[in-house]
Amino acid sequence: MTEVDTRKAEQVVDDFVARLAVASLPDGERAAVCEAALKRLMGHLIEREGWLAEEFAAAARSLGAY
Repeated sequence: MTEVDTRKAEQVVDDFVARLAVASLPDGERAAVCEAALKRLMGHLIEREGWLAEEFAAAARSLGAY
């Protein structure tokens, strides 16, 4: 695995969370959108980042997300 500047990852997550907050979704809908986004992200990583496939597949399955 390569070294990653964790600040970049934190910024991506912060930007995503900020976009959800701006959307002014009701609590239940926001939770559903967050769950759907997490499933999509996990699917993306599993498909496109081969070295992560097993780890993310196991994590996704344990969360019932994939």
